[in-house]
Amino acid sequence: MAIAQAASGVILAGWIAASGAQFPVRHDHLHKGCDGTMTADETGVRFAGPGRHAWTWTYDEIQELRLEPRKIHILTYSDRRLRLGADREYAFTGDLPVDALFQLWSKRMDQRFVAELPDRAASGFAIPVKHLKRIRGSEGTLVFGADIVVYSAQSAGSRTWRYSDIDSISSSGPFQLTITTFERDRSQYGDRKGFNFELREPISEARYNEIWLQIEKKNGRIQ
Repeated sequence: MAIAQAASGVILAGWIAASGAQFPVRHDHLHKGCDGTMTADETGVRFAGPGRHAWTWTYDEIQELRLEPRKIHILTYSDRRLRLGADREYAFTGDLPVDALFQLWSKRMDQRFVAELPDRAASGFAIPVKHLKRIRGSEGTLVFGADIVVYSAQSAGSRTWRYSDIDSISSSGPFQLTITTFERDRSQYGDRKGFNFELREPISEARYNEIWLQIEKKNGRIQ
């Protein structure tokens, strides 16, 4: 899958921005789930299902919108009364127009959009890595492009970060790199999430400084 460069994806994304797109999805919930239709356009996201399973969210009502290859996860600001104030969330699965949705939401939304899929068309400095996690990590490749950073995992856990999604990068040595993003970290109830990578090839100090400077300049933190 090549996000943002496939001609058909560009055409479809333009059509979505102009008139909205409707596609079938399944709403996952405790009682087996239900089928319905999702609409995505410049104003927000809507789901029409059976009975009371119908919601409309403008983008400022969405705390986090996560796009995966076959799943959309929406975290809202509404409290769940029976969960001691936990935020209400919704999950939808299906055969999604992911390329077009990626283009629409990456342009329309700020850091509250999380792209949990790789832009395989991204080009730039690439390095093989292992993403370290608490229990089990994943292996893949980090690509540093002109305005995005992509982690393409061999299994689940890929990401495409716009520079504006990145709070900082840091390194403790030539074989280690941490990318801190504005993705929510539920384990810490925070608005930052760190991705720690073990590099399979060393990164030079000059290359690291170049990447750090590029991200800082793009985010307007330094001139």
